[in-house]
Amino acid sequence: MCGITGIFNYQTAQEVNTELLSGMCDSIAHRGPDEEGFFTDQETGVALAHKRLSIIDIKTGKQPMSNVDETIWIAFNGEIYNFPELKNELRGKGYSFRITSDTEVIIYMYEEYGEESFARLNGIFASAIYDKRKKCVILARDHFGVKPLYYTFANGSLFFGSEMKAILQVPFLKKELDYAAFNSFLTFRYNPSPQTLFKGIKKLQPGHYLQVTTKGNVKLKSFWNYIPKTNNHISENEAIEEYQRLFSAAVCRQMISDVPVGLLLSGGVDSAVIGYLMQKNTSGKIKSFTIGFPGKGDFNELEDARTTAEWIGSEHYDLTITQEEYMDFFYKSFWYTEEPIAESAIPALYYVSKLASQHLKVVLGGQGADEPLAGYTRYIGAHYICKYASVLQKLPLNTILSILPRNERLKRAAYANRFSNELQRFLGIYTIFTPLQKEYLILPEVKKQLHDVDEALVESFYSQTSMLEDSLSKILFIDTRMSLPDNLLLFNDKMTMANSLEMRVPFLDIEFVKFIESLPSKFKLNGLKSKYIHKKAVEKWLPKEIIYRRKRGFSTPMDEWLQKDFARTARNLFNKKGSACRKYFNIDFINGMIAQHQNRKEDFKRHIFLLLSFELWHKTFFEKKN
Repeated sequence: MCGITGIFNYQTAQEVNTELLSGMCDSIAHRGPDEEGFFTDQETGVALAHKRLSIIDIKTGKQPMSNVDETIWIAFNGEIYNFPELKNELRGKGYSFRITSDTEVIIYMYEEYGEESFARLNGIFASAIYDKRKKCVILARDHFGVKPLYYTFANGSLFFGSEMKAILQVPFLKKELDYAAFNSFLTFRYNPSPQTLFKGIKKLQPGHYLQVTTKGNVKLKSFWNYIPKTNNHISENEAIEEYQRLFSAAVCRQMISDVPVGLLLSGGVDSAVIGYLMQKNTSGKIKSFTIGFPGKGDFNELEDARTTAEWIGSEHYDLTITQEEYMDFFYKSFWYTEEPIAESAIPALYYVSKLASQHLKVVLGGQGADEPLAGYTRYIGAHYICKYASVLQKLPLNTILSILPRNERLKRAAYANRFSNELQRFLGIYTIFTPLQKEYLILPEVKKQLHDVDEALVESFYSQTSMLEDSLSKILFIDTRMSLPDNLLLFNDKMTMANSLEMRVPFLDIEFVKFIESLPSKFKLNGLKSKYIHKKAVEKWLPKEIIYRRKRGFSTPMDEWLQKDFARTARNLFNKKGSACRKYFNIDFINGMIAQHQNRKEDFKRHIFLLLSFELWHKTFFEKKN
């Protein structure tokens, strides 16, 4: 796992500024502290840089790497889990290999199949290929966007990197807020690809490649033309057996490494089954790591994780962090995330990653299970809202809400239920700040600059769900490709790599996800039983007391904190002269939200935390303040 960055002066063919390239590389040093490498072709104006975290082929896997005749160069971040099979295939076509790295396999897959090769890589990757023959640079991001990749065009050049910090080293780039992305952030609490809040800087979409030639031709295209189709002929027993086979193979594949592999262990079933299969596939004890907060509640899963660790037989480490420790990193976290993702679990993930990095370089985690398998409680609401929309629209939901004003889930359900159009209903389910709330929140002069592309963002995935039979299957497909990559997976990458730690996600094995998405929705949500087939399948490996333990999630006591002293901290930041919130928002409306939350009249924790995240992100990048 590494960091990549580079420059392509595609219009000017000017020589690359090597001092700038070095600075871009230094800005992502935390991603790869073991080694760095550079390649430049000054005649074409191309340069690639690489920071390496050595995991596979430690001695000879140095990058950037080329083919034998040095006509293809690559800087690659990630792991390709099926590279041994691809390597054998390429040998059959006459290719010979000098080293044992998966990176060399990508080079020859590209040489043999071109851009079509990306679809066949089962792994996590962000790569930059320079094809000297075609005089082009090609950027590619893995199917589910586990690894981020950013780019921008400026003054006839392409700049790119694993993190925006590398691109922001370019001295003539002007930092401006993108108002369409700003509007989307208020809706979703993160920015779906290709958006970022920096005008002109884009995230390469998952499953896409970007090709730029010296002639100035730019091609952005999906390399994965997969459309899921529901298989109604599979029985429950057949589904369970196939699930067990595919997931066991996924965990086994993702343990490939020349260094030890550990586990980020929560109190839930997802990481528990990964831990069991890891322990089954190794001779020694795996190491597992958990974080928690003082006190009891859904935010503390330390005891559950300890019980699981004891059962699977791992060498377990855990850590309790205080509110002060949480806040200490929270204020700094936006320098690492680079996007104001409003997720309260981010500092907790940073600390558990830091704990794990003291022992090893690679961990597996349970992320990616909830989206395709309907693991979140909100999917129950989404399913019944869509299934019984016409009936629910006749119910007096507003009257019920007046009795239960702090039930945020019910409030969001009532909002989504207003729409008869399925696509708009999906957008309603995702919405944090509704259009009406935005009317009160956003200052008039700012509203004039906003551009609403939210429905188009959702529609780009919705249009691929025509072969799925029901609304639940469709929303799971969308979440796996929109909110998962640019919310959960994005901050997972940033927090682990901030600690020079590689994180792998077996639940996003490509063959496994394709199988899950082919299953009827009743195998995912059965009545009120979420992740139904998952839990049935892992009964082969785990005791029921772990499988059916109440889901806690990797959460924090944010609701409680925002009713106490943290509310005062937030209010002070918002009301301070020169704050970002004063620049863009109606500060009286924000103060009213905080007061209502403190007095338990409303549940606005998501809204307040979103605004606080934006404020601190803005200070970090526009005011250069921690």
